[in-house]
Amino acid sequence: MQKKFLILTFLLTAVFLTGAGCIDVGGGNDAATSGPAGMFVSTDKGDNWTAISYMPTSKGVQSLENISVYSLVEDRNDSKALFWASREKGLFYTFDSGKTWSQSGDPLNVSLVRAVTIHPEDRCAIYATNGRQVFKTVDCVRSWEEVFIEVRSTVSITDVAFDPFFPENVYVSESDGTLLMSNDGGVSWSILNKFKGYIRNIAFDSNTDGLVFITTLKNGLFRSRDSGETWTDLTEKIKDYSGALEFKRFLVYSSKGEEIFWISKYGILTSRNAGEDWEAIKLVTPPGSVDIYSFTVNRQNSKEMYYTATNSINRSNFYRTTDGGQNWETRRLPSKQLPTVLFAHPENDGWLYLGFTIPPKN
Repeated sequence: MQKKFLILTFLLTAVFLTGAGCIDVGGGNDAATSGPAGMFVSTDKGDNWTAISYMPTSKGVQSLENISVYSLVEDRNDSKALFWASREKGLFYTFDSGKTWSQSGDPLNVSLVRAVTIHPEDRCAIYATNGRQVFKTVDCVRSWEEVFIEVRSTVSITDVAFDPFFPENVYVSESDGTLLMSNDGGVSWSILNKFKGYIRNIAFDSNTDGLVFITTLKNGLFRSRDSGETWTDLTEKIKDYSGALEFKRFLVYSSKGEEIFWISKYGILTSRNAGEDWEAIKLVTPPGSVDIYSFTVNRQNSKEMYYTATNSINRSNFYRTTDGGQNWETRRLPSKQLPTVLFAHPENDGWLYLGFTIPPKN
């Protein structure tokens, strides 16, 4: 299967070359950031990478190597289906594990896509937001309808998520700390809670009914065990780690309930009881010395972890461990742009997806 994947990718590359044709990432450093953005895949745990940023069109195969990756979202109903939310050209999707990509139609074919969520039982029901509006499709991105708009110019929509146990419930978070919910497909919305500061993510634990987390950029982590009715502030449990409130990434481990990872300026913290107790994972990079913009964990083994570290002049490296952080290996990255997304394939062991962002010019 891996060999077929690489052969097809090579053929797409050949066609292109013959003429067919918020995280804060800083201001960039021309000497340090160069090369393609877009998506790459490794089938050997990061030893080698292959570009998979190609979109067949009626005029030939179009390269997407200049498109920055904001996030990569899986369809839990189909392990070959992935959704690439870009920073400047809208939403792209694949149904063949990234061999080929297609672009969504209007209105999600321009600008930033901040978040995408797929119905846990109906693969054609998807919600997405551009930061100002929330759109819904029920026909696998063929058409979209607006179901929510934020009219306040100073507030943006930051995330959207389905409850995996009660998918009639859709959640939306905003930059002023507002958490909203709709239980009728977006016809009406109610405020579920108001948090302090900028909400970055809504993260459900698909193994545990009712367990959901809210991450904030500067004010820590919050947990609910009743689908958002009541909340526990977990900030006191992590703030003793220097820089831990400067949020970078959060991951709910999909193969084991209550196991979570908090990635911050400090480094990587993990909890195996939904945030009650934490331990720091020992890294090659000292606490506070780098920005960890991307992180992922093997779906079958939580001791096998991967991250990219970017220093103050935007130079980045790739790191992996197979023993929970006791030992780390370093590998080179396939581009000098900022590595902002890492994603472990849910079924194919050793398959990693890596997305890059082109930082804005000063």
